[in-house]
Amino acid sequence: MKTSFKIYLTVQLAFCLTSCSDFLNTTLLSVTPETYFSNKDGVKSFLISVYAPLMDAYFYGDYYQTRVAGEDLGFYYRSTATPSVVCGLTSVSDPTLQNLWRCLYDGINRSNMLLENIDHAMPDSVDATLREQYRAETRFMRAFYYFTLVENFGDVPFRISTAKDVNNLSLARTGKQQIYDFIVSEMIASEPYLLNANQANPGHVTKSALEGILARIYLFRAGENYRDVAVSNPPTNSADSINAYLTHARDWALKVKNNSLHALVSPYGQIFIDLSADKYNSTGTKESIWEVEIAGNRTTSIQAAGRLGNTLGLGGPDLISNGAPDAGKTGLANPGYGYNYFYCTLKLFDMYQSEKDTVRGNWNISPFTYTTTGSAATMKVTGRKYYYGKIPASLSTLLLQGKTYTDASGFIYSVGTVTDTTITARCIAKYRREYEQVLPKNKNYTPTNFPLLRYSDILLMIAEAENELNTAPSSLAYECLDAVRNRAKIKTLTGSGLSKDQFRDVIKKERAMEFCYEATRRYDLIRWGEYVKAMNDVSNLLSTSTRWSQSLLYAANYFKIPTTYLYLPIPAYELSVNKLILYNNPGW
Repeated sequence: MKTSFKIYLTVQLAFCLTSCSDFLNTTLLSVTPETYFSNKDGVKSFLISVYAPLMDAYFYGDYYQTRVAGEDLGFYYRSTATPSVVCGLTSVSDPTLQNLWRCLYDGINRSNMLLENIDHAMPDSVDATLREQYRAETRFMRAFYYFTLVENFGDVPFRISTAKDVNNLSLARTGKQQIYDFIVSEMIASEPYLLNANQANPGHVTKSALEGILARIYLFRAGENYRDVAVSNPPTNSADSINAYLTHARDWALKVKNNSLHALVSPYGQIFIDLSADKYNSTGTKESIWEVEIAGNRTTSIQAAGRLGNTLGLGGPDLISNGAPDAGKTGLANPGYGYNYFYCTLKLFDMYQSEKDTVRGNWNISPFTYTTTGSAATMKVTGRKYYYGKIPASLSTLLLQGKTYTDASGFIYSVGTVTDTTITARCIAKYRREYEQVLPKNKNYTPTNFPLLRYSDILLMIAEAENELNTAPSSLAYECLDAVRNRAKIKTLTGSGLSKDQFRDVIKKERAMEFCYEATRRYDLIRWGEYVKAMNDVSNLLSTSTRWSQSLLYAANYFKIPTTYLYLPIPAYELSVNKLILYNNPGW
């Protein structure tokens, strides 16, 4: 099921790599309607190329979730604060920004071309239903690319047709509210023609995916006033419009809840095991609603692998480079190489500790390290050493202080000393290469899909919007919140009598613990009006805490950002070639 979509995607990735070199005004000059859009198979193939930019290295394939969408819950664990988009050392010339801009407009250009030619390629009435489905997916994808641009850059050049005149390619910026109106109208118009979630895998846009993303868009739009005021722009939303956006967010998310096709899978970690193991909702519980398709290991003709789990994930030993004996195996014998590049902050660590949330805390933050013997070509993984207090329940009766447990395969499980509790800077562990099934494993590339939308997000969006629309949290708000908390085996809150403000604070913390490292946190903080303060608070925490290693004090610099960072800058390259962009974002 997953393979067929990824084969198409791999073919189109090669197409992507040859046609993503320019920016806003690129058209796919090597492709003409007469030669490519000649039949429905050509349309299907081209539709996959519309999806392909999602997995670009500068979008969800690698850099986006760690640099562009960087936030207060993780940091780049290096000897110094390395320049990156959300670090105080970035600039308008940052190649990460330039390539993200290129990637998003490439997706828009592809969408425009397909929409202009789909009727030519699929004119027959027998293809009408399929044609409208493909058209709807394409319209959604174009709108999603524009939303990503607005989320990050605000006002941007806006084009919904391919460029026809090479002499007039420059395009001025269009106001974000006008683009929002377009995004919303495109998605609403597309929804009836999409497949239901039980008719397609989560690599495709379905009705549920559209409805959930539309809810996310409305929530973000409702919070735009916060960053407008912060950067000295006049507010763009009235109180009435904010309430309307919140109502729409709740109602679109409720459509997903009420279709009865989705539920929360248990345990929490199963979501991410499936993402790594090339499986869609393997238990039959459809929590994953929309994923970015990643494929292969880059050692064959399939060149669609990403870096999730390699740079953002649990660190692991390198058995691959030197041909160690178990380099061709899966599972614990060869858990895959991880760079230990990204670590949690004290802020997230303390959230889990305060809630006694071991289910999500021990999955998202490393509860163990791998143990090995030998080096280079003789290295073997011998087992896991758990941090003190982080032993899973299944081993708790077998592992005592100073004792070990050996399983049937000979792997040894051990536990550290009490002093492990002082190690608060721990590797992010959400994406675990141990569960990869594609062989041989590549040192630097993984087939792990990226989670764009999960059912728990639907529930928490409903809970948040319901709370904001009422004077106190409703029974529906509690129901949705407690479903997520119950899966995490932490205290449910129905009947606790929380005020509206208290419930809001719970939601903010809950979203951090549930969705850390899924590229949503930065945008949550922006729409709550808390991004700059949250980042600076972490900077102060890291620079003064006695629970933070002196060798890591450099990390505090990562979080020292001004209000400028509420918007990313229009890339310098785009400013140099597009003469109608007359101003950059405030402070850039």
